[in-house]
Amino acid sequence: MSISFQVGLLPTGPIADIVELAVTAEESGFNGVWVADSQSVFRDAYATLALCAHRTERIKLATGVTNPVTRHLAVVASSFATLDELSGGRAIVGIGIGESSVRTLGMRPARIAELEEACRVIRALCRGETVEYQGKEIRLTWAQHDIPIFIAASGPKSLQLAGRVADGVLIQAGADPALMDYALKNVKLGAEAAGRSLSDIRLYSRLACSSQADASKAREEAKGYVAAAAGTIFTSVPQEDMPEELRADLKTMKAQYDYFQHASSQAQHAELVTDRILDAVAIAGTPEEALPKFQALVEKGIEGFVIPLTTSQPKEVMHTLSEKILPQFI
Repeated sequence: MSISFQVGLLPTGPIADIVELAVTAEESGFNGVWVADSQSVFRDAYATLALCAHRTERIKLATGVTNPVTRHLAVVASSFATLDELSGGRAIVGIGIGESSVRTLGMRPARIAELEEACRVIRALCRGETVEYQGKEIRLTWAQHDIPIFIAASGPKSLQLAGRVADGVLIQAGADPALMDYALKNVKLGAEAAGRSLSDIRLYSRLACSSQADASKAREEAKGYVAAAAGTIFTSVPQEDMPEELRADLKTMKAQYDYFQHASSQAQHAELVTDRILDAVAIAGTPEEALPKFQALVEKGIEGFVIPLTTSQPKEVMHTLSEKILPQFI
């Protein structure tokens, strides 16, 4: 089975630069780009994806991820239907409860029931159906698009929701196979509750990764996104599913996490990423060190990886992965 490798783009700089990374990703053999949606920290995800659609021909285009809190669901659906039309059917709805996008506004993340309703409403609106939302019947007059919905999930309830209703799940549980077992167990529980199986759901892992010849440099440069992922894992994964020592390290780091430096390799809180956190959350090191870690997750059932590009040399990371890792999974 061919494994999908995709990249996550965080629009911390000019959109033109981000679009160039998407073009490089396509040229390097990656299968898609997922653009972070966090209005207070990054440039606009939807404008970025539209430009990516214009400059690319093959790769999938997704939000990595949007949420049902900061935009009305009809606006979200219209944006995705437009993107799908513009890209020739390459759009993916990546959605979650909201992290830095809502925290930086002083708002609360969506509840699981709200996320489930969002998936139902967005899917129906994109298809051109009339749907009830907040006591009103709403529709898009022009849309006729069946767009895959991937739920970003770390906690048991969101993982189970993905198993029940989503086309795919974007798991953020780290690189430790034991943590992946926890995640897949919950996706399976949700799937079985809805009369489905794991084979009905695309299983993707969003994974901090930095691979280059200098292992020490690779590990250091991974810490920015590791900190972001580690904070999510700490607040989402139940205590009984996490080693006690790892949880203690995560608690210390999370207490000083600054959402206005979300996923930044320059963030002060990145200094609190211990080796224990790094090894549990990321694949970081030489290609020879990285390959068996990817293989271990594939053996668990993972079908795709979304790798956020947060290092100082993102094109170098893409080149290394393209040359040394991707060919091993075709």
